[in-house]
Amino acid sequence: MNDLLNIFIDNMIPVLAIAVVGVVLRRRLNISPAMISRMMFYVFSPALAFNALFTRDISGGDFLRIYFGTLALLAAVGALSFALLRWQKIKPEEFATTLVSTFVFNGANFGISIVSFAFGAEALTYAVIIYIAGSTVAWTLGPYVSSSGQASMLQSLQSVLRTPVVYALIAAFGLKAAGISQLPPALGRTSQLLADASIPLMLVLLGLQLGGFHKPDRWRLLLSGTAIRLLLAPIVSVAVASLFSLEGVPRLAFILQAGMPTAVLTIILAYEFDTDHDLALNLIMTTTLISPITLSVIIYLLQNGII
Repeated sequence: MNDLLNIFIDNMIPVLAIAVVGVVLRRRLNISPAMISRMMFYVFSPALAFNALFTRDISGGDFLRIYFGTLALLAAVGALSFALLRWQKIKPEEFATTLVSTFVFNGANFGISIVSFAFGAEALTYAVIIYIAGSTVAWTLGPYVSSSGQASMLQSLQSVLRTPVVYALIAAFGLKAAGISQLPPALGRTSQLLADASIPLMLVLLGLQLGGFHKPDRWRLLLSGTAIRLLLAPIVSVAVASLFSLEGVPRLAFILQAGMPTAVLTIILAYEFDTDHDLALNLIMTTTLISPITLSVIIYLLQNGII
């Protein structure tokens, strides 16, 4: 019990403390998360992805196993969610919102930070790859489900190509393929500074977003979505990690990322495709508030070799 408490204090409290700063800024100074969100999207997240992948030695095989392992994991979670939710008597917009919330996970704000705190800088690199793979699914399958199949998969794929982090990924591997292992100091230090600033800014942004949420309702759907996202997904990830031969630090990052809460992108999709945005807000809030407990348990199980 003491070990579990120490894990919570060491890994969750720093994340929650910085997020609370964002909540206070939103509530007291009415700071909108929109501008910081755009800064993260266009500058800081791509810098973090580029720096993590360019400065670390990772083989193409490891990258592909983690990337496609993440796609397989989210496809499995989405399929199981579909099977579990279809038997509930809920409205189509509630069904779409809850389904999206189970496979669109917060691998950035929460995931990268917590994986880094729990397992170090090496794990952060793999967490970034998982986040990129998760973004691919979020921006393709997410719009498709939210639109009830009206958005074509081609349109969804085009939205992925408008995501700057994809080009950061291409740049990092392109430079490595060209035999360039080190940037000029001016560029290298700029990239490093932006990457270092990204994690605390992600957490402040998370707090700004949470600061606008209100009292939850529809507990049956919240329970279903939360259980799938925080409990079922990590269980499935253990099997998928074995299937894709993920061992050591990549496996730790993979399983821990699988247990992250629902991403804020869920509410963006809900507004964009006119599904249940109030339910999306509640699912984001509920999974985010409960996840520090479930993630502490996952870290404990991983650190002790139980899973």
